[in-house]
Amino acid sequence: MDNLEGKVESRPERGDGKPERKPEKKLDAKLDSKTEKRSSREYARSALPTPSSEKVFESSPPSLFDYFDYREYLQDYYRHHKSRNSAYSYRLFARKAKLGSPNYLKLVVDGKRRITDRTIYQFARGLGLTRDEEKYFRELVLYQEVSDPDSKEQHLRSLLKYQEKQRTPVPLRSDKIKFLLDWYHAVIRELVLNKDFKEDPAWIARRLGNKITEAQAKESLELLVRLNILERNEQGKLAQREPLLTSSDEVPSHVIRSLHRTFLRKAINSIFSVPMDRRELSGLVLSVPSHRVKEMKEELKEFRKKLNRKYGLDRTGDEVYFVGLYLFPVTNKGENA
Repeated sequence: MDNLEGKVESRPERGDGKPERKPEKKLDAKLDSKTEKRSSREYARSALPTPSSEKVFESSPPSLFDYFDYREYLQDYYRHHKSRNSAYSYRLFARKAKLGSPNYLKLVVDGKRRITDRTIYQFARGLGLTRDEEKYFRELVLYQEVSDPDSKEQHLRSLLKYQEKQRTPVPLRSDKIKFLLDWYHAVIRELVLNKDFKEDPAWIARRLGNKITEAQAKESLELLVRLNILERNEQGKLAQREPLLTSSDEVPSHVIRSLHRTFLRKAINSIFSVPMDRRELSGLVLSVPSHRVKEMKEELKEFRKKLNRKYGLDRTGDEVYFVGLYLFPVTNKGENA
């Protein structure tokens, strides 16, 4: 997430909004953050599979339930049918879907047109979707097209439920998203390091202030083990597999932003619920030249890494803390003023 840390190194953004790659220790799965266009990627375990630009299609068509991007699915669907029948075309698809424009599918795949409420069902007809696939496709379109963060998260959760129902054979990507979607998975990962940790869902739920249920605690442990974030040591106890984690580009940016919003709310609540000797909330209001913002961001990044190196590998902890560093403008300039 954008500079979220806790044994988790966050990855910065560049001035153009694209992630800045900073190779650190190469792990099977590290946790890092990116921002803006790709956002920071925090609390993921291993690199999610990156879709190849050149895919080799089997005899069966691509499974809709494997996708979180409807344009990617439509592109793969078209390539699959084209590879099997050279006469297949965008015009043929438009005719089957009863779309007005013969190249509507291509425009959607290229990002020049959107699928609307009216055309969702036409696309479902053209794709020959089953009832469950049609429901998933509708959620997939809404998930990508809505801008409200809460609505987007709701649609993503619906997609994950559909995937579980279908028992898709490639759960890794959805598991990684689940890890990022709920705040308590990363907290439990850190809680394992506490010297008094108990592998008991009831105990875990109590340590998290009963903000989660015992069932959620149990499911979280299973998820962390399934993702190889936690493993059994020689004594058979749960332990972190790697001290530092980074994520890959496959994590949807809004998931990271949603996690930021959750921890920011917790920061606000801590003002009234946590004694001052157990928290630190401070800030600065500065007038800064625009060309020095990058310099400030670099200093914050180095400070975050310093904290991580100094305290992140301590195996004698008795409490899990969240440390957040945020920098943003509170004024507008130029045309936005």
